[in-house]
Amino acid sequence: MPVIHFYFDFVSPYAYVAFHALPRTLFGLPYQMVYRPLVLGALLKAHGTPVPVSLPPKREWLFRHAGWLAREQGLEFALPASHPFSSIPWLRMALAASPQGQPGRHVCETLFDAIWQGGRDADDPALREAVWQELVRDLPAVRDPADSEVKQELFAIGEAAIAHGVFGVPTCVLLPEEEGGTPEVFWGVEGLPMLREAVLARATTAEGTDA
Repeated sequence: MPVIHFYFDFVSPYAYVAFHALPRTLFGLPYQMVYRPLVLGALLKAHGTPVPVSLPPKREWLFRHAGWLAREQGLEFALPASHPFSSIPWLRMALAASPQGQPGRHVCETLFDAIWQGGRDADDPALREAVWQELVRDLPAVRDPADSEVKQELFAIGEAAIAHGVFGVPTCVLLPEEEGGTPEVFWGVEGLPMLREAVLARATTAEGTDA
């Protein structure tokens, strides 16, 4: 079964849109999704790339475009009260919600929606605590988001992303089927149709082999 790593940062409106678009994009296909939160700022710094929202006209376009994409799929979209905000506490919450540091879709959806729906202040500790308590009620085992192990996991995911050739978010990485193979990188919302084509090709090949 194809394995896909979805690299994202909650600070990205495009990551929010892509996250919600993934199930429809891959509908009817076999796949395993692994959600990989990372710090976009650290990734961009590693590549020597400026933060996209640092240029005012580009910032205005990004938010307008992301909002349009969200409405196209019937998805609620509201800018947080302040942006950019510190996404690191949210990223650590995602990892801490799983003993293995592999957040499920429910966890990611809860955090994404808390940030990108309602226009609330993502830097507000009270909001983060309220969302965290909501997650704790639904999960069998969680860790402390401030734990050093969680912080190290977040750093390690960033290193893995660079090794996979990730240069921005959202990015889907289709892992190779054979050891030593090259992962396929699909960047942005616009890369999702290409991802579907690649997964479909693998499924078709597998069917032909079985026959």
